[in-house]
Amino acid sequence: MTINELAHEYEQQYKVLSARLDAMKPLLCVYRGEDLVSLRRKIKIYYDMACECRRTASMLFGYYEEDHDNDRLYQ
Repeated sequence: MTINELAHEYEQQYKVLSARLDAMKPLLCVYRGEDLVSLRRKIKIYYDMACECRRTASMLFGYYEEDHDNDRLYQ
């Protein structure tokens, strides 16, 4: 697996997590009490995971560009 393929995997996982978040958000108006607390906790976890996937994909997509930029600095 190449770095770009891995980046695409992270990007795809970001899309999956974002879709789950979009499905959960309307429930915030419906749930009450402990169910609402649990839902908010799940949303926070999925949100953090999605952000990390997006960040990782971005870093991986730019991996070779950074090496190329750094090579020019040392020439």
